[in-house]
Amino acid sequence: MIKEWIRRKRNSLGFGIQSPNDFYFVQHVLREESPYYAYTELHKMQQQFPTDLPHFSEEVYRLLFRLTNHIYPHTIIEVGTGAGLSACAMAMAHPMGECITIDEAIPAGQLAGRDRLLAGFPQITVKNGDEMALLQQVLSTKNHIDILHIAHTVHYKEAIRLALPHITDNTLFVIQGIRDNDEKRIWWEALQEERHTGVSYDLGETGLMFFDRSRHKDMYWVNLRNK
Repeated sequence: MIKEWIRRKRNSLGFGIQSPNDFYFVQHVLREESPYYAYTELHKMQQQFPTDLPHFSEEVYRLLFRLTNHIYPHTIIEVGTGAGLSACAMAMAHPMGECITIDEAIPAGQLAGRDRLLAGFPQITVKNGDEMALLQQVLSTKNHIDILHIAHTVHYKEAIRLALPHITDNTLFVIQGIRDNDEKRIWWEALQEERHTGVSYDLGETGLMFFDRSRHKDMYWVNLRNK
């Protein structure tokens, strides 16, 4: 635990990062403090669906916006729609892209507010039902994934397994709640060590994983706050 704390402390502000690309990503994407145009609208949306979950906070929605704005993906797939705010944040960053969000079947009218919110983004497609069956169906129509967002779902292991055959050197996995419990934490740490993974970032509650095979495998612990 002491070794992990020391490593996290060294990398939390960008120290210890040798790669110029990784340093830029940490300083100008992950920890960027500029007031993006969408932050005001995201704040208004978040007020409609308040949550006390640390990995589904306004700070996380801003992070999703910055990541999407940086990568500018053609296809985003999200598993676990929740209140719909994360899909909206990503769609706002890339209005011309496609965002497919998958959720378990929900009784009609139970989340009418969410449905109205998502209806304002024509680039977002919502699919409700059996999450893994729907994910398989979506993946069967895609040659690759640009961003996979593992959000409000208990099927995170299976979702990652299904998605791995569709990765490219430019794919990003965003995994929420990596420390929700010991099982998920251990799974996340093991995933970072697998042969197909590249550079990964541990942000505390959120994990980021890239798959560029030309890059040396690195694992960073990053504090998003500039302190």
